[in-house]
Amino acid sequence: MTDSEGPIPDIIAPGLNVLFVGFNPGTRSGQLGHNYAGRGNQFWKLLAEAGLTPRLLRPEEDRLLPEFGLGSTNLVARATPSAADLSRAELRGGAPRLRALVAEVRPRVIAYTGKGVYLAAADRDRAEWGVQPDSLFDGPVDVVLPSPSGLARLPFAEKLRWFCEVKRVIDAEVDTRR
Repeated sequence: MTDSEGPIPDIIAPGLNVLFVGFNPGTRSGQLGHNYAGRGNQFWKLLAEAGLTPRLLRPEEDRLLPEFGLGSTNLVARATPSAADLSRAELRGGAPRLRALVAEVRPRVIAYTGKGVYLAAADRDRAEWGVQPDSLFDGPVDVVLPSPSGLARLPFAEKLRWFCEVKRVIDAEVDTRR
């Protein structure tokens, strides 16, 4: 399998509640032009079941995310069959672009869809699931989520637990601003 053609555009808007950050688009996502479009990917189901979206969206409806206070980007724009096809330097190279994007959009929460995504962005060796003790980008709450990929071996219920944590953080943020 070869790398797919073009990058998938960021889905962003000012003042997002959550900016989801992935490694890079999978091959199917690259072909279709929508993130989390792999046949086994559970991202959209996790969003709906965690109460982050009012209904189950299809990957083709990704442009609706900002209506729900959500956005999506990747550390690396290049689509590949697997994140394992990306070099460490390529992943680290995405951090400055992510920093600029966060400064522009100013999301309340940055949710990394995979521990490896966070470790690459943070240039760290270890992290726990959930809310991180400090913010990589001076402000937003960083939350590390399990990968929604169907290839990730965690049970759906465990993945959902962490997506619900994102919802809890957003709700707590809203409550403290009242």
